[in-house]
This record gives sequence, C-alpha cells and structure tokens, in this order.
Amino acid sequence: MMPVHFRRFSLPILALAITVIAMHPATATVPPGGTEYLNKALQGFIVRLEKTTETKLPPRLSNTEDAKVLEALWNVPAIIGQAPYKATDLPVLMDIMQQQAQITTAYTQFSPDPQKQADTKSNSIAFQDEIIRSTAAMISFISATLEAAGDYASSAPADKNGKAQTDAILKLRLGLQQVINGSALMLSNPDLNAHNQERLAQALADNATIIAASISLQDRTMLSNIVKGAKPVLRETARQSADQFIATMGNKDCSGLCALH
Repeated sequence: MMPVHFRRFSLPILALAITVIAMHPATATVPPGGTEYLNKALQGFIVRLEKTTETKLPPRLSNTEDAKVLEALWNVPAIIGQAPYKATDLPVLMDIMQQQAQITTAYTQFSPDPQKQADTKSNSIAFQDEIIRSTAAMISFISATLEAAGDYASSAPADKNGKAQTDAILKLRLGLQQVINGSALMLSNPDLNAHNQERLAQALADNATIIAASISLQDRTMLSNIVKGAKPVLRETARQSADQFIATMGNKDCSGLCALH
C-alpha cells in the first residue's frame, strides 16, 4: 500500500492562511476542540492503517474496531461545528480538507502488495462504503470553506492588495469546484449500491445552496448537467436528492462569491 503522509498546509495555502489570520483576528466559528478531535481520530486511523501489512486490507466499516475510528473521522459536526463560517475559519478548514483528501487516497491507492500499483478502478468499488463516506464528509468541509471564502472575499479592499486577495480566493474556489465536480461524477458509477448513491446525492443536496452561491451561473449549469447525466443509474431516493440539487443549481441569483471573477 502507498504510504499516507498526513501533512499540513501546502505553501500557497499557508500563505493564504497567514493573510487571513493577519486581516481577520476575530474569533472563528470552527470549535477550538475540532482540530484536537480530528488529530486524535487521525492517529487512530494511522494505527489501524498500519495493520494492513497483516490484514492486506485498509480499515473497513464492516470491522467493528475499524468502524469506531472511521466514524470519528467523518463526524462532521464534531470537527467543524455549525454554520455560519467566517474568514477566520479558512486556515483550519483548508487543513481539514487536506487531511480528508488523504483519507480517501488511502483507499483509492490501496494495494495489498506494496510492489504493485494500485487498481484504482477495482478499489473504487471494493471500498465504496469508505470512499463515499469520506467524499460526503469532504463535500460538507468544502461547503463550509466556500462560505468562509465568501466572507473573506467580501472584505477585499479596492487596491492591489485586494486584487491579490481576490486572486487567492479564485484559485481556492477553482480547486474546490474541481473536487465537487469529481464527487458529482461518482454518482454515474453504476456499481454504486443504493445506500451509497443516496448518501452521496444527499450530501450534494444538503450543501447545494452554499455551492450554488459560490460558483458562477455557467459552472452551476455544468455541475447540474453532471448530476443530470447520472440520473439514469440512480435509484428512487437518490434520484430525489439529485433533483433537489439540480433545482438549487437552477437559481439565477448571483452575488458575493458567485459574482467574483
């Protein structure tokens, strides 16, 4: 199995985080204990992950001991609390997203033989319970980050510093939107079981309002079309959540982060 390194900020993200902290010293919304909670959960995951050399499998929800650790990793309210999210939340939210992305990678890049390349297509089905749970949590983290980014962008001054601030948010938004698009594309996989279809579709629907408010009208249409394309393979409950998401993407209001360009 490929090693999973739980690192913190990349340099561009670190630069943005420092700017946010300097400009917004106010109290953040994400609970102070959220980071500690996540770090503890990550340590538990790493311990379970180290056992893959014996089990030839990554931590599974079907395993009672593994499940305790995994449920903690995806306990979104315990990690980020509740909205609204402010500019001061951006550093910790970006950090949380990086950690969650590496949890997903632990499954997509899993190989029982370290000398052999991972079969990502097979992994996406074999470990779909864990991958979808991780993806659903990521969508919630992204939604919170977009809301915080909108608050940060609203304070941009009309000078060259404001331009740099806006450019940083635009880059962040583009990266987050690519993850959302990829998550939506997962709905088209006919091998997803009904439960995972619904979990993923529901996560998109639950966060659709913030997502729509944060992206351009053109990008809303593109994202809506991705979900529409998945509808033929969706079961009834997942299809209802997909329709809810599509309807929200049809909103033509565009202000705040949506209007940023």
